[in-house]
Amino acid sequence: MGLSSFSYICITNNPALKGLVKHLEYMDASSLDVLKKGRALVHEGWELLASPFYGNFKPNQQPYRTLVLRKNNGGNGGLPDAQSLSLIEDSVRFYENSHWIMPPGRLADNIEKDFRYMDMILLEETFRQYGILTSPVKSYSEVVDK
Repeated sequence: MGLSSFSYICITNNPALKGLVKHLEYMDASSLDVLKKGRALVHEGWELLASPFYGNFKPNQQPYRTLVLRKNNGGNGGLPDAQSLSLIEDSVRFYENSHWIMPPGRLADNIEKDFRYMDMILLEETFRQYGILTSPVKSYSEVVDK
């Protein structure tokens, strides 16, 4: 089955990804909201292409979260992918059980920029692998000054 048989989507609360990633759904929301949106898509038959736990950040350590998913248009009957379902349910539960989730926009601008960059760079190879990065990232400031 070729790449054309798949649909891709990137869900994020990271504004630095606007214009860098195809099929982007930006959410002005918390990282938990991003995970819940991803969970809804997994229940509709979408598959996670990277773990929601990438970077091993705890909810109180990183305000940005990005998910990359694909849907097999050839059909698996719309049934959820078992591994994706397990990962997304575990991540939502973990975030919901956290005492505090760091919201975007609460820290000094230079620190926020670093967090936006970390989120992007941790998924850069996934973006490249699935052909959804619109252009090469040339510099740190190109990514974070958005």
